[in-house]
Amino acid sequence: MKQQRQCLTSWPGISTLIRRCAIPACCLLLALLMGMHTAQADSDFSPFTLTDTTTRYPLVSREHSSGFIPAPPGMTLEQAAMQIPQTLSISLKPDFRQHERYWLYTRAVNDTRESRWVFHISNFGFQQPRILIQSDHSRVIHTLKNTGFADGTDVNPIGRATAITLQPGEAFLLVVEVTAKHNTWHPYMALMSAQEYDSWVTWLNLTYYLAIGITLGFILLGLICWTITRETPFFWASLAALLMLLYYLEHSSIPVILWQWDYEIGPAFWILASSTTLGQLAFAASFLKINRRDGFWFQCFIAAAVTSVAMLTLSALLPLTTTARLFAANYLLVSFCILGSGIARVRAEGSYYIIYLLGWFPMVLSLIQVLMVIHGPAQNVQSVTESYKMIHVLYIHIAHLVLHAGALILRLRSLREEKLKAEFMSLAKSQFIAHSSHDLSQPLNSMSIFLDHLQPHIHDQDGKKIFYRMKSTHRQMKEAFHAIMDLGKLESGAITPDYQKVSLTDAFSHLQYEFQMLAKEKGIEIHFQPCSLSVSSDPVLLSRMLRNLISNAVKYTNEGKVVVGCRRRGSHVVIQVLDTGCGINDTAREQIFDIYQRSGINAATTPGAGIGLSIVRHIAELLKHPVTVVSIPDRGSCFSITVPRREQAISSPAALKPEQQMPVVVGLVIEDETLKTDLSDRFRKWSCKVVSFRSLEAVSKGSEPLSLLLCEPRFLTQTSVCADTQAQLAGRLVCACVGDGVQPLPISWIRLPAIPPAAQLRALLNTALRQQGDAMNLGPDIPVSVPVS
Repeated sequence: MKQQRQCLTSWPGISTLIRRCAIPACCLLLALLMGMHTAQADSDFSPFTLTDTTTRYPLVSREHSSGFIPAPPGMTLEQAAMQIPQTLSISLKPDFRQHERYWLYTRAVNDTRESRWVFHISNFGFQQPRILIQSDHSRVIHTLKNTGFADGTDVNPIGRATAITLQPGEAFLLVVEVTAKHNTWHPYMALMSAQEYDSWVTWLNLTYYLAIGITLGFILLGLICWTITRETPFFWASLAALLMLLYYLEHSSIPVILWQWDYEIGPAFWILASSTTLGQLAFAASFLKINRRDGFWFQCFIAAAVTSVAMLTLSALLPLTTTARLFAANYLLVSFCILGSGIARVRAEGSYYIIYLLGWFPMVLSLIQVLMVIHGPAQNVQSVTESYKMIHVLYIHIAHLVLHAGALILRLRSLREEKLKAEFMSLAKSQFIAHSSHDLSQPLNSMSIFLDHLQPHIHDQDGKKIFYRMKSTHRQMKEAFHAIMDLGKLESGAITPDYQKVSLTDAFSHLQYEFQMLAKEKGIEIHFQPCSLSVSSDPVLLSRMLRNLISNAVKYTNEGKVVVGCRRRGSHVVIQVLDTGCGINDTAREQIFDIYQRSGINAATTPGAGIGLSIVRHIAELLKHPVTVVSIPDRGSCFSITVPRREQAISSPAALKPEQQMPVVVGLVIEDETLKTDLSDRFRKWSCKVVSFRSLEAVSKGSEPLSLLLCEPRFLTQTSVCADTQAQLAGRLVCACVGDGVQPLPISWIRLPAIPPAAQLRALLNTALRQQGDAMNLGPDIPVSVPVS
């Protein structure tokens, strides 16, 4: 070491030379490095040359631009040309989650003779983009504002554009500044001549607004179909399509043109997104007829609807990125509900469900595209070209509408075929019932006669018990048979209502007499509230409705009471039947008016086939008397019938002229000549017209306007007279059977002794006069109501 140190000191010129050359050498090396770096910066992107006026030149490219560089804090676009960055970005997509403002540098040389050029930028998510254009002689900044044409910005279907001037033969530095508060689609920027821009925008407008027009046409057609057919899937399909169209148009050029929209994603956007999702759920549920009986799928639809509303609430509290991901996840749940339930329907239903499923695949593909762009891996693209997604989604939506329109048409045709088939089956059933009614009614009437003749021959208690059970079974069978006959006539349209003035006092009195003993046998009370109102209805059909409702109330009331009353409500009268029975739950309330359906409570121990309330519904639809029910399980039910009120006559009958008074016509079906003569003389003494008939069938076919009918018991058991004829006669006039007997009388018929007292005849005549609406003074001994005996 000592020797080496001596060798170095023996060469003093070498050390001096090193000290003198070190500093210049370092400076030269630094200069070379800086020069090499500057050359690299200049060569990182090369200028593009404008040589063709029919070409659109993309600015965002790896070859001809710097990529997006975060703008330095505190620096404005005016200062961007003074400091060209030395380190260039390699990303062609700005990440606005990291920075809100980005710059993109590029150079252009105009080798054409055209000086009128247009700068275009797609995507409306940027907040007023700006472009700096600098040449050796000038520097200009253009701002693309949302206010549109007034500030020199042209708004087209996929973006905004502004006119710029590029003098031929000159080179330009272009710096584009984009600002946003959330992630956006890849920005497409381009330079093109003004002539090229005009032709391009014309094509864009044609395809874009044509798609909007086609979509609106489908929506209008769906609403028209819903108005005509009243099929709810048409309504929900139209509403869902309208909401989807509004969702697409929300980030299009239309909000800019109409309202100078700033495209901030706020509450309005999330409300629209949630409404669109709920509309699609409603359409799917309506088309697939999802209800509580579907179990799992019904719960899925409810869960999807609840989560959609919950997402809307959370959107006001969570960051934008988190909210977007939650909405995407929720839409996946909605897609699972819609597609899964549709697949479950395909096996059991018609082919239109397959078309319905295909109608959702364009929407699913669009969703997959969105997810891949937002959350998928970054693509190593060399340049960002034009994207027509704004237009593509509309035509995808049209494909979705076309497929669903076809599915709706097939569904409507299938429903029509099912309806025709059901009508044919109903007609066949009604014809069968009509043809077999006589064959079935004759054995029932014969059975009734045989039972009446059998009763005197039964003396022991066991035999009487069996006999009374047979009578009860026969009565139930007869009631069920008459109910089926009535239902068949109602369904076939064979019954035409005869609207008359109906006194509720008389109607209640007949019903009270009929159900008093039945309620007493069950150990319950039945009350008929006095009512002096009159209504406009068919007396026979209205009585049948009330009779079925009261019978139903008595059946299902084991303790307590049944109350029948009415109340005035405007121009109508509401007749109500209340009971303290078992009540009806919400699920059974929707089914009790269907044929052969009864409340599940006490159904096994309650006699009957469940036809009574179905007849009530059919009669209510025929008479246009709405029926409503309010019920609480284990507390009771209230059935209400709304009937038009009939005003009482203002003129007093006593003030009418004699020629205007309607005579009372009494019909007699009496074979005993002594009794016939006695009755005829008595009624003629009271200024009544008496007409004799050979049978009840002759009465029903006769043209005499009878008010009162008296007949002997044997004429009621004739096989040629059906129960419907007896009920029709009792509905339009007062009917009485003169003679002692044990056989049951038809409904609403009154029994009189073989030699009826004058007081009872006067009471019958007074009742007939009240129904006819004409009062006559027959003397002070006329009772107010018909006595029962």
